[in-house]
Amino acid sequence: MQNYHKIFTVSGGLLLCAFLHSSCKKLVSVPDPVNTISTSQVFGSEKQANGAMVGIYTRMINGDDPFLTTSVGDRSFAGGLSTFMGGLSSDELFYFTGTADNSWYMPNANKLTAFDAGRCGYIWTSAYTSIYSANGVIEGIAAATSPNLKDSVKRALTGEAKFVRAFAYFYLTNFFGDVPLALTIDFNKTRLMPRTPQVQVYQQLVQDLKEAAAAMPEAYPTSMGERIRPNRYAASALLARVYLYQKDYAGAVEAATTVINQTSLYQLEPDPDNAFTVASREAIWQLQQANAANMRGNATPEGYDMSPSMPKIGIAPYCLTDMQMKAFEPGDKRLSWVDSTKASPGLNLPEIVAYFPNKYKIGRTNNAFGAPPREYYVMLRLAELYLVRAEAAANGGPGGLSAAIADLNVIRSRAGLPALSNSLNKEQVLAAVAKERQTELFAEWGHRWFDLKRTGKAHDILTALPLKQPWAGDYQLVYPIPISEINVNHFLTQNSGY
Repeated sequence: MQNYHKIFTVSGGLLLCAFLHSSCKKLVSVPDPVNTISTSQVFGSEKQANGAMVGIYTRMINGDDPFLTTSVGDRSFAGGLSTFMGGLSSDELFYFTGTADNSWYMPNANKLTAFDAGRCGYIWTSAYTSIYSANGVIEGIAAATSPNLKDSVKRALTGEAKFVRAFAYFYLTNFFGDVPLALTIDFNKTRLMPRTPQVQVYQQLVQDLKEAAAAMPEAYPTSMGERIRPNRYAASALLARVYLYQKDYAGAVEAATTVINQTSLYQLEPDPDNAFTVASREAIWQLQQANAANMRGNATPEGYDMSPSMPKIGIAPYCLTDMQMKAFEPGDKRLSWVDSTKASPGLNLPEIVAYFPNKYKIGRTNNAFGAPPREYYVMLRLAELYLVRAEAAANGGPGGLSAAIADLNVIRSRAGLPALSNSLNKEQVLAAVAKERQTELFAEWGHRWFDLKRTGKAHDILTALPLKQPWAGDYQLVYPIPISEINVNHFLTQNSGY
């Protein structure tokens, strides 16, 4: 995997050192073997070890070089790209200017090819960068002998790194299917890895998340109470989602309930507009964007990229489809997560009114360079757990249909909608789950794309959309493996159809 290992051509600790207070030159000069972590420098103290983890999150949200760009949404799976690509590939988003940018039009029309794969390669490389960095922390801490690094800290940070590895692999396998399962930074073991069956990837996710939940703290002590470092409930939240995808409905109910029951930490925000703020009690894990590194200022990546260049009259790149807008019931408070603009999609074309996601209120026109962020980028939030538990219960998990309906009504109550009847049958409850997921989790992390695929509805829904005609084939439901990776690893095969 070319892009997985080439970052570390000088030293296994090179990437990690970029985020520590000590200079990179000092680390590079250490005569350690290639592809090993310089544990004496990187993991010599609690401060340095924590700095390595903070560095991973910094890169996830800000990209490789935040000082030179205004956006990471087109390059980082954890900085908006998962949302944009997943939304465009599904029935959720359309690219406002159509064919003006082929890298967005191709996934939007479901016409990806191996040689014209849009932004797919950036999902691959950015996710594997996070995985490599997490593996580096795991191995570096295991090898560390410094008395300044307590066992309790080593255990918690190892759990945190396993959580990040699982988080990145979840997106890799849901976008690409079978992917190489790299659990080490050893170049000799990773450079010619074949693809690992998805079922084995999921088994590793479960193992990593269980170990992470057992090792990480319950509260958020390492970030002064802010939720910008994951805790054990973040691991349980992702585990609940993984169990749901595996159809382990009992496991999904149990893991979701573990988080939902932490009422002293988590509660749905009564006002939906507060769900994405810095102080949101609904947030389980957030990433803190840099606020003075580029023109994005204190805006989140999605807040910046999804907003128009001018209020009400500028182009908003990623807009909501008619299908998505029709999913909302009259009076749904979540419509506050939607805004509109009137603009022309191209030269000599008439203006149209388009609706765009507005979950993050700080965007292109009201951001401020160096100002304190009022919103952080939400990675996991409580509302999803109610929907996970509802779907699992409706499919035979503990609690059954009555519990599923009760959870759906929690979400609907916050949205200002009437409660569902307790007389609904299984098919009706599952339809209600799908609808609530569509209106609650829209424009978040590709949920709609993944939902359509895992529930077997993708073909019927997507083939009916005019933008996606003629339908290229169901092979488009997974993305092509980057050609650059296949060219350097003859054991890495392409997805069928590409």
